[in-house]
Amino acid sequence: MRVLIYISWPVKAWCISEAHVALLRARFPDTMFLHARDLPDARAALGDVDVCFTPFLSADMVRAAQRLRWVHSSAAAVEGLLPLSDLEARGIVVTNSRGVQAVPIAEQVLGGLLVLARHLDQTLAAQRTRQWIQNQLCDDWPWLLQGRRMTIVGLGTIGTEIAKRAHAFGMHVTGVRRRPDQPHPPFVDRVLGPDRLEEALRGCDVLVLSAPGVASTTRMIGAAELAMLNPGAVIVNVARGQIVDEEALCRALETGQLGGAVLDVFDQEPLDVSSPLWSLPNVVITPHSSGFRADHWDDVIDLFSDNLRRFGRGEPLRNLVDLVAGY
Repeated sequence: MRVLIYISWPVKAWCISEAHVALLRARFPDTMFLHARDLPDARAALGDVDVCFTPFLSADMVRAAQRLRWVHSSAAAVEGLLPLSDLEARGIVVTNSRGVQAVPIAEQVLGGLLVLARHLDQTLAAQRTRQWIQNQLCDDWPWLLQGRRMTIVGLGTIGTEIAKRAHAFGMHVTGVRRRPDQPHPPFVDRVLGPDRLEEALRGCDVLVLSAPGVASTTRMIGAAELAMLNPGAVIVNVARGQIVDEEALCRALETGQLGGAVLDVFDQEPLDVSSPLWSLPNVVITPHSSGFRADHWDDVIDLFSDNLRRFGRGEPLRNLVDLVAGY
């Protein structure tokens, strides 16, 4: 079996290391691993590979890979495997790495909320200038997560981990997902379908977006949806910037309609230096880094290794992607 590894991003955290490629070769001595470090190398190797371990494939690359039977994305998202319909037409199976980033992202969501709730941004700024701001914190009281109502749009692996931690803080959790009839964990109070999004938003104190970035979720949250949230609500986006109308978001923050935001993703990345989001109060900005952790690639490699063994034995693969839904 021949496997092409092509995982090269501008962000070094998402680039596979030589050590992890070597680990795969050691685990599967009878498999030929072709490690392409750039697009020309990847194109040159595609002609006779059975498997691609990559988050990137274009239509012409798929046409060139006549032996290709399975693609595993090193990411959870599969936007880089386009068009998915070409893969479906060829009967090529696609799996992804969903779940690998769920815990670090969930921890970052709760961390960002705690920054806003406990005014840690203000106290850290005061610490740097050696100011004791005890009385100032009484002018804008810290608030509790306990008792707040959180709505999570996208109750997948990431959303479920967020819900678990929110429940531990005493929050009331509503989940929105494509299949609301499926069993849901006990720490989620209710699950609604996308057709009941308005119901999920009304009365919400914290809106968390962890849905996939597909056509059906683009601009899902605009001015009308933000107005359905409780006054002073907080929005958290760890999904895709395109899910939110960024102009409407800025207006809601500027007017105080929203009480704050925790944002890891944006319409355009890097976020432009002229964006008002940089200077708005009660906004926590991180550079699309919520999934970062030191042992990320260990878990990605373990997942791919398990699937590679399954593939060789003709067994069902983990994390199958619905090529029609796009995730």
